[in-house]
Amino acid sequence: MEKKKERFKFLKNIAQRFKDLEPKQKKLIIIVSCIVLALIIISIITSIIFASIVGSAGKVAGNLNNKGFAVKVGNKAYVSNSGITANEDGKYGLYEVTKDNEVKLVEEGDWIKSINYYKGYVYFLSINVAQDANGSYERKIVKMKPNGEKRQVLVEDMVTTSIDKSSLNVSDGWVYYINDEQKLEKIKTNGEKRQQISDERINGFQIANKYIYYTTVDDDFGKMKKDGSNREKIESGVVTFQVVGNDVYYTKSNKHLMKLDLANKESNIDEEVISQKISSFNVYEKTIYYSVCEDDENGNPVEHAIYKVKTNGKDKEKVIDLTYAGNTSICIVGKWIYYVDKIEDSPYDYAIYRVKTNGEDKTRVNI
Repeated sequence: MEKKKERFKFLKNIAQRFKDLEPKQKKLIIIVSCIVLALIIISIITSIIFASIVGSAGKVAGNLNNKGFAVKVGNKAYVSNSGITANEDGKYGLYEVTKDNEVKLVEEGDWIKSINYYKGYVYFLSINVAQDANGSYERKIVKMKPNGEKRQVLVEDMVTTSIDKSSLNVSDGWVYYINDEQKLEKIKTNGEKRQQISDERINGFQIANKYIYYTTVDDDFGKMKKDGSNREKIESGVVTFQVVGNDVYYTKSNKHLMKLDLANKESNIDEEVISQKISSFNVYEKTIYYSVCEDDENGNPVEHAIYKVKTNGKDKEKVIDLTYAGNTSICIVGKWIYYVDKIEDSPYDYAIYRVKTNGEDKTRVNI
């Protein structure tokens, strides 16, 4: 009771002081208060919009479309060099990379991809690249602390005939993934309640805005609810895609980047965003990062580079030239672009590099 009286007295004093102010002083305080309130509201709205791009697993959705080989955790990156490293003395696996490019091997594995970060844990696919007699690979889903502790295998003994088609996505306490039959399944992050949620054969998928967006083996693009219900076909001939807010960015066989308004799909108007031939793209914080891969009719390189452009089409800028963009993947980690490029003067070898989003401080990652 005494505390309530003190609070009331305090508020009464503030009200009296405000009442005694000059009109100009009152006006200034009101204006400043409105500005502060507006900034708070903008911050909340921005966080909501950004969450739809990043996804509930705290990872950049576009990274998973680029093999998910890197993810941001605090001020560090967790990076997989599986199938990429040219260092004969190195080991395939998951590495911790600091802002100063200091690295530490966290998990050794033949092929690690689709790295997610969710509520203090990293989740990823670990694939045995030794083919069996049927040309299949064994996969398992691993969950662990970023330092390698509390490691748990959620799903094991899955097979695939295509490593590139394997992916997983963590959202709202569930791990979504493609099973042996290339159909969509989910399992709780504690390893319980494993269940198939779709009977369609899936090539790739993304969780956004309460839906699962996906492409089928026939390159149809559609969506379904997270329980697999209300399936709906949206577009045909889609190769790769990323849903951002109410828009989907995607490529078809000509490799040009297109955009479709999902909120007004009845208009069926596909907008060409980038007319150049691209090999990969990643939409992050209202910016499209993409790799251009253009050769002449004789196969000689015309341009291989990473560009960025605002989603409204403004401020197009080359970030960095590439040796070869045909196999480039782009992952965004804070202010850094992690990407794969061919090593100069090497006919076959690739490595992971990073460069700031403004094109500065390019360096090879020491893995």
